[in-house]
Amino acid sequence: MTLIEDLLILYSVERRLRGLRSRVDSAETYLRVQQRQLNTLLERQEELETHKRQRQAHTGNLETEAGAVDERTEKLREELNAASNTRQYHAVLNEVNTLKDKRKEFDEQTLAEMTAVEKIEEELAELEIQIAERKKVLDSAEEELESRRAEIKDSLATLEAERDEKADAIPSNAQQLFDDLADDFDGEAMASIELIDKRRREYACNTCNVHLPFDIVNRVTGRPDEVVQCQGCLRILYASDGCREALVK
Repeated sequence: MTLIEDLLILYSVERRLRGLRSRVDSAETYLRVQQRQLNTLLERQEELETHKRQRQAHTGNLETEAGAVDERTEKLREELNAASNTRQYHAVLNEVNTLKDKRKEFDEQTLAEMTAVEKIEEELAELEIQIAERKKVLDSAEEELESRRAEIKDSLATLEAERDEKADAIPSNAQQLFDDLADDFDGEAMASIELIDKRRREYACNTCNVHLPFDIVNRVTGRPDEVVQCQGCLRILYASDGCREALVK
């Protein structure tokens, strides 16, 4: 067999192998997407929990300060009742009124913090539902991945062994070029030469549609043990049946 024929056999196996692997690859990609979405929800949950703890701690501090104001106000009321003159009475009364204003501020801040905590708890409740749903989807994606892996395991091993066998028949330099092109183009390492116009001897690469000079067509068809690459897409060229028939005629 010629080099190009060996490469075409390897090309066929490579495409089947990558097609088989793509079934697992797509399941792995889907699983990663679901995991990222779950992680985003969990990060948001942790962020909200932190904000909730901070606001609850602030509420606790406000209540402590409000309690201290109440104690001070109670003492001042006793001093107010025991005031011996008008000056002392008004001085104590002014401080009581000041503490009342401060107590009102504490109440307003406490209410605002409690309202914020309630909103956070509502969002957390919605997040818990979303997280539970996402975990179910993630579990399903993991099961699908394992199912696909088990489904193609034997076929994959057979194709990998066949590919290794076909690759051994190809010289190392041609094999390296094929492997590099297969990685660059997702297995599509080769491209056929297609006849465009027989009378004008016009031919093109079937993959990138770049016009191919007739001397390249002659090299591909006349030197089957030589690797010729497309000038456009760099894939390894081979002659299609239509191209060969046209040249023979």
